[in-house]
Amino acid sequence: MGEIYGLHYDYSNHNGQSIVFTEKNGKSITSGDLNEVQLKMIQSNSIPHLLSLSVENMDLKTKLFYDLTSKSKLTSYFQKKNATMNDYYQVFLSIISTLESCSSYMLDQEKFILKQDFIYIGKNPGDIYIAYLPVKKLDKETNVTEDMKKLLTDVAGEVEGLQGNEFKSILNYIKNDGFSVSGLKKLLLELISLRSNVNHSSQVSGFSNEAGINENPVHSSSNTQQPSSNNGTKVTTSQNEQSTVTQTQFKTKKKLPKLTSREKVYIFSGTLLALALIWKLYDSVTTQAMLGVSSGLSIIIVVAVVTYIKWWRPGVKPIETQTSNPVKKQKGNGKQSQPETQQPQSKPYSQQAPVSFQQQAHSQQPAYASQQLAAATAMDTTLLTTPSDDTVLLEDEANLSATSTAPSNVTAILSKTSPDGQEETIELNRNNFLIGRNADAVSYAEEATGVSRLHAEIIQIDSTSYGIKDLGSKNGSKLNGNTMVPYKVYALQEDDEIMLGKATYIFKWSHSS
Repeated sequence: MGEIYGLHYDYSNHNGQSIVFTEKNGKSITSGDLNEVQLKMIQSNSIPHLLSLSVENMDLKTKLFYDLTSKSKLTSYFQKKNATMNDYYQVFLSIISTLESCSSYMLDQEKFILKQDFIYIGKNPGDIYIAYLPVKKLDKETNVTEDMKKLLTDVAGEVEGLQGNEFKSILNYIKNDGFSVSGLKKLLLELISLRSNVNHSSQVSGFSNEAGINENPVHSSSNTQQPSSNNGTKVTTSQNEQSTVTQTQFKTKKKLPKLTSREKVYIFSGTLLALALIWKLYDSVTTQAMLGVSSGLSIIIVVAVVTYIKWWRPGVKPIETQTSNPVKKQKGNGKQSQPETQQPQSKPYSQQAPVSFQQQAHSQQPAYASQQLAAATAMDTTLLTTPSDDTVLLEDEANLSATSTAPSNVTAILSKTSPDGQEETIELNRNNFLIGRNADAVSYAEEATGVSRLHAEIIQIDSTSYGIKDLGSKNGSKLNGNTMVPYKVYALQEDDEIMLGKATYIFKWSHSS
């Protein structure tokens, strides 16, 4: 039995291993404690990297079951596998990818449990699973940024052969006041790319030694002298290096989230209406004083609107974005002496001892990996992350309840206009309303060109909220002109236009038809 964020949990081995949450603040969890929208999203979509969640309701008590079958705890996996820094990077890139994509499913980053005991791994380090709590209020004292910082340091203790220089770069960024999840992702990608470049140099060195090639060093971090080999070869190198060290400086900018198209229309219309009323008043009282008052009020309204759009909105927090600024510094004077070679005349050239290019690569390695982050590129890490062409939701989660709310006595409908101009009203009388050509399997049969047998599904999330998803149709679906990603649920607003093949519907509430 354990407790986290005020929730009591235990482990169960009934029908496979699972974590079970049963109580909140000492009382049994009820359906009223859960966020219905988030719960419906989790149950309706296959969300990557989320532990499978099932809900059991019995005697007004609710239990949350998270399936752990065929999965290992993060710490146990690292200890058994003798995990390396590459494994460490893959785990956190997958975690960051999960956090970044959660908004597409109307989930909240703060409700992920970013603790070692609640992160599980499947077949490989990139195959992670995190527990998400669809609970309305959690007794949580830390935010996702602080949780990520602690997780970075805790997991590092389980890594075999921890690279001090690389981890020191991560620690330095953790201490940075501008720390963010997106900035951490960029840092990890750059460290992976830097590691890939170093490994490539080592492979080139091994090939050169096997071929017996004598490569003199071109760059060296200090004056060095190679000891004489058994065959009398002596190589001396000297250089005051002129090197370019690149440091990446991170800058954090705060921006307000973009306004939705509907908000822009309201603001623009309201501004024009206010200005029209002001100057209408001036038209009725044409005096010099009234002219000054009307001009002043017009300027105040314009300034207020610009401020609302760009800088300040009541109750809206700015979103932090991070940009990097590479700074290059020159060191050394660039002078270099030529190598001197001594060897007995009786020895052929082929018997000379080759100079190790790998030693040169090692001597050139910077003291801190962060000094060469700008030299890294993310191209070497494409296999570590899954590309996503997902379309973001048309409305934010915060707007869902406000814009989808309907009176309790009305029902949701679809309005369809036929080619001959006749309007048809379709009542959404099921929680899962299917549309397609197969009349035996759908709730509404659509014979229009381009419609698949099972084309789309409209889901009732709660009494005032609906969503729609494309069921992998051949010709696809569009919502307000935007192509929908198959099997992803999109929130529906009143007067939204839905296009299935050549058929077009308008989502409405019954009172507005």
